Amino acid sequence: EVAASRADRDDVHVTAYTVKISAANGKSVAADTRALLVDETAPFTTTTATRASSVMHRYPAASDESRSLLSEVYLSGVEDLQAQTRLVSGRWPRTGETVIFDSTARRLGLQVGQRVHLGPQVGRDPAPPVDLTIAGLVQPLPTEAWARDPLSGTGFDPKPADAIYAQQVNAYGPFLVPLDDLLAGGGSLDRLEVSAVPDLSSPTGPDLDRLASSLLGADRKLGGTLGDRVEFERVTSPIPQLILDARRQQELIASSALAFALIGVLLTAIALALAGRLAIGVRSEEGALLAALGVSPGQFAFVAVLEAALLAALAAACAIPASSALHSTLTHLAPLADGGLASRPTVTTAQVLAVVGGAVALAVLHITLAVRPAAQRGDRRGRRELLARSGADVLLCALAAVGWWQLQAQPAAAGSRADVVRVLAPALILVASCALVLRLLPRGLRQAERLAGRARGLVLPLAAFQAARRPQAFAAGLLIGLACAAATFGTAFGATWSASQHDQADLSVGTDLSLTLSGPPVAGQSATVAAATGGEVTPVAVRNVSVGQWLGGSGPAPQLVALDTRRAGDVLRGRTDGDWPDVVRGLRPSAAATGPVLPRSIVPTISGTAGGGSVVVTPRLLLEDDDGLRTTCSGPEIPLDGRPHPVPGCAKVAGLRLVSVALPIADPSYSQPFTDVDVTMTLPGGPAFSGPWAVRAAAPGPHQILHPSVAAEGSRLHFRTTVAFAEPLDLSRTLVATAFPDPGPVPIAVSERWARDVGARPGSKFSLSYGTTALPAVVVRVVPVIPSVPRGAGAIADLDALSRALAVQGEFDPHVTAWWVGHPRADAAARTEKLGLGEVTTRAGETARLTSGPLRASLPAVLRVLVVASVWLLLGGVVLYVVYDVQLRALEVARLRGLGMSRRAIRASLLGEHAAVLLPLLAAGTAIGAAATWVITPLLIRSDTGAAPVPEPLAAWPWGTEGLLLTLLVAGSGLAIAAVVTVQARRADAAHLRVAS
Repeated sequence: EVAASRADRDDVHVTAYTVKISAANGKSVAADTRALLVDETAPFTTTTATRASSVMHRYPAASDESRSLLSEVYLSGVEDLQAQTRLVSGRWPRTGETVIFDSTARRLGLQVGQRVHLGPQVGRDPAPPVDLTIAGLVQPLPTEAWARDPLSGTGFDPKPADAIYAQQVNAYGPFLVPLDDLLAGGGSLDRLEVSAVPDLSSPTGPDLDRLASSLLGADRKLGGTLGDRVEFERVTSPIPQLILDARRQQELIASSALAFALIGVLLTAIALALAGRLAIGVRSEEGALLAALGVSPGQFAFVAVLEAALLAALAAACAIPASSALHSTLTHLAPLADGGLASRPTVTTAQVLAVVGGAVALAVLHITLAVRPAAQRGDRRGRRELLARSGADVLLCALAAVGWWQLQAQPAAAGSRADVVRVLAPALILVASCALVLRLLPRGLRQAERLAGRARGLVLPLAAFQAARRPQAFAAGLLIGLACAAATFGTAFGATWSASQHDQADLSVGTDLSLTLSGPPVAGQSATVAAATGGEVTPVAVRNVSVGQWLGGSGPAPQLVALDTRRAGDVLRGRTDGDWPDVVRGLRPSAAATGPVLPRSIVPTISGTAGGGSVVVTPRLLLEDDDGLRTTCSGPEIPLDGRPHPVPGCAKVAGLRLVSVALPIADPSYSQPFTDVDVTMTLPGGPAFSGPWAVRAAAPGPHQILHPSVAAEGSRLHFRTTVAFAEPLDLSRTLVATAFPDPGPVPIAVSERWARDVGARPGSKFSLSYGTTALPAVVVRVVPVIPSVPRGAGAIADLDALSRALAVQGEFDPHVTAWWVGHPRADAAARTEKLGLGEVTTRAGETARLTSGPLRASLPAVLRVLVVASVWLLLGGVVLYVVYDVQLRALEVARLRGLGMSRRAIRASLLGEHAAVLLPLLAAGTAIGAAATWVITPLLIRSDTGAAPVPEPLAAWPWGTEGLLLTLLVAGSGLAIAAVVTVQARRADAAHLRVAS
């Protein structure tokens, strides 16, 4: 519930898409779609937003029938228009009015207040012409919604994707009108989109499950509701997957927490058994006396049952409120409080059942020990030796070995549900190791006794002699050793788990802050991002690729990550086999691209002639800003009639460098098979074209561009070529001039999985399918994994090298998909989100989600509880054992005192005796905890999906924390022993001896 309430807004929306709606059905389809989404998201309060776009209208004012050039525009209605655009001039539209993008207005020569005439709609059911008044000019805000606009919010496209005509088509738009006017205006709709956002601020589990179930069937319901009123419909929502992922993570963490809870339960059971056994041992003489006075076994049983019932009732009465208070206190501490899980003290049914069950088990244990005949309580050493001979500890070791083998054999893609092996294995390994130590400890103590016998004096030999013959020490040994092992193992596991989550977060994000763009980048955007983040900014292209027929197998598709490798050390994050500057060395081109730096608002012109026919060019300019971002400026269709024609709107910001020019050449009249073309691009009053320029055909294979040449003369760039028109592919007649030579294959570094799957090694050459472009590449290095591609096959390249390889093939479309930022300021995420450019992901945020989010905070909390409980149970076990032992030996101490041994010597002997038992147990427990950390901790840690984490976790042993913990255990145990021994030694006087006599 907390995870759902904290989900990003982008993850809690429902969107219904409908396509091709007739004029008569537009309003009803919008209303029915909105009503269905509200019903499917009940009982949550839902807000909706609708946007629609019409079928294209002819725009006669910008068409040229003589050259077969058609211009089309479309109308759009956006319900929350003021939240998605910024008003530049004029006002918002009313009925019969429109607002348009200022960039569209410049291209069409329109102004505020002007009346525009739109022709009939294109299609089989054309709507009549429309006359609108321009009420204002707007600029689109960089929101994700414009990515679903027919022109993606660009305002102009010389080759719209849905153009199906032989003629050249220029598309403009949108002409934004009130939504109600569009739905009731009598025109057909090309697309209609309704988005619903349910309020998940305070959800319940059952409501979330119902919501997910409803949304999974919403698409089918919408199809039945709309019927044949639409050509296509679809409902999408990330909410079901969000809830499913939350359930999976909950199960995964519950499985891990259960494993450590089991260790705590075993420790508690051992402590209770030890307490009962020692208590009954102390009262054995009392029982023998009562039996001698005539108390029958039935009376013993009655008293034991009554005493057990009273103890159980008292324990339950104290435990229920105490556990509620303890749980509430824990939830108000980190990390549970940071995860939003703080709660007030409450009593639950499960809690009561657990407490009552524990109290009943305690009562049964008490009765069993109390009513056992005294004869069966004797000769504990014999029973201990019998237990050792029975091989129970050997059986435990065998089970532990099987558990470890099963952990090793688990597949990398193990699920998230609780696994018996993962739950039992840690406890089995720790208990078996402690049992093995208890088998070996007596031999060590007997060897120490032999060595101590050579010492002078009485204290050391007496301590060693008594330590080797204390059977009750071994009864407490399992608790002390296991508690120390659990405390050290829990501490180290927490450090290893936390380090692994940090490593996973580093690799999954790939940088400190990632801004995944919802639309194409624009010139000057790098400065905006840098100002918001205050860090080192680089543009990044992340795209799925294929290598021949290899698409990644059953896993994710291979991905190519390209960035400015000069900033790799500042930007890239993720554990690898070296520093990232060393890894990416050799990926960047040796020489920078040279080209003229354009002043702001300069308008290049294109002029040219052709040998015959009505030849036209549609220029495209590739511009680079100071941060390496390359954007495209597309010009209108220009006839080669000898006159200069402007290419407006390219130099929107200062400092853009022109690095490449593409000239697609066409002859709409198809009047001749060959023609000579002479084209000049001029920068009026601008800088000179410096450096050498290279020219080639974008697709040289069909040989439609013959003998191309380019020459730079001052502020002019001259192109000459002969063009053939035998090939229908437009790309084959595209002339490309670049301020750099043909770069050849793109150098890439590939991940080990990529190399393994395709047999790659340094020097291997491949042809990658980058969209529709064949991209030659050569492998220069193999690394463990690529940042931001933790699980799939990945490769990393230099963005400049990639852009050059695409540019020489006429691929000028923006391929940058994200901005990566290194070392951002503290508030960078919030400031970047306000830009509305796309989704913001931070390494710190991902780390917090993995370590202290509401779905994962319980594991570190359980580990802390286990460590604290282990420390208290260990100290309690030490006190129980020492008190019991000293009470049993009160007569012995009194006799030693009567023989003239000083209290100081007695204390030294007792302290040495208990230290001889306790210190080896603590050392063994620490060694067991350390061994378990190195052997099984990496096998227990999983990613948030339940699969093996990437990168592999490395066992961590926090020396400082472990040192403090061991100091606490040794000091606390020593103080407890010293206090008990001191008190007992003072009581060992003649009065004690007379009473014993």
